[in-house]
Amino acid sequence: MKRIVVACGNGVATSQAVAFKINRMLEKAKVHTAIVEAANLRSLERELHGAIAYVEVMKSDMDYGIPKIDGLAFLYGENKDREFNKLLDIIENS
Repeated sequence: MKRIVVACGNGVATSQAVAFKINRMLEKAKVHTAIVEAANLRSLERELHGAIAYVEVMKSDMDYGIPKIDGLAFLYGENKDREFNKLLDIIENS
């Protein structure tokens, strides 16, 4: 199973909400080869080990060596489809 990580400050409310929304979108798109997991920023580097993408809720300039997806798009809806299509492309090509 391909892992995608979404993180926020505490790994509770925001990251859980974004992970839930993306997982539902993956189900609707019949993508069963990937799962989105929520994490907190303190454990982010450890959680990213083995992940294929990082859904970023808090913008940063850090380079984790994997593609980043704009998580705010899933919270507010603006550019959600564009970011989801990027994620689908990453899943398909990883």
